[in-house]
This record gives sequence, structure tokens and C-alpha cells, in this order.
Amino acid sequence: KASVAAFLLLVFATTSASLFQPRIPESVNVPAVCCLTYNEKVLPRKLVIGYREALTCRLPAIIFVTKKNREVCTNPNDDWVQEYIKDSHVPLLPPRNLASVKITRTEKGQSQLHSP
Repeated sequence: KASVAAFLLLVFATTSASLFQPRIPESVNVPAVCCLTYNEKVLPRKLVIGYREALTCRLPAIIFVTKKNREVCTNPNDDWVQEYIKDSHVPLLPPRNLASVKITRTEKGQSQLHSP
């Protein structure tokens, strides 16, 4: 009888403790979109509608979004990238959930992110 009572007490204690723990906001659990490689070519500014930052990834990047809704990974240290992100006509966009992004390879083997 004592072991059954101890078991029930243990179950009650662990269940009630988990009920009162604060929930982690879902936005904390959303994975960041990270780039595997950089696009080496300069994008024409007229094609860029905005950008996202992926600066906390293993390969920090600025991801430019084009008029065709393609996402192109670029090196944040490149002069042209710095110039584009300072342009008021190229807004910073909200982060994108990884589940809604598809990664493809270009003919030259470069990674490209885009929406399905």
C-alpha cells in the first residue's frame, strides 16, 4: 500500500509541476532560415523588393527577396549588399518560417531559397 501511495504522490507532483510551468512562446521555437552558400553575382537593385537577416546562422547572410519572390543568399560583408540594405527603397522584411521555404540549387551549384 505504501508503494502505491508513493507512486501516486510522485505522479501527482510531476503532473502538477508541468501544468504550472510557463509556456515558451512559439516564436522562440521557429527555426531561422539559414544559407548554405552565398550568391556571388550582384543582383540588379530594380529586382530587389526587400531583405531578411540571417546573421545568427553558421554562415551569416543577408537574404534578398526579388520581385519573383525568390530569396537569394548574399554575403553581408560585400559592399553592394551593404549599399542595398541602407537604401530606404529596400525594406527589412519579417523572418520567414523554415517550413514555408524551399531550397534549390542553381545550375552553378549555388543554393537559393524561395517560397513554394
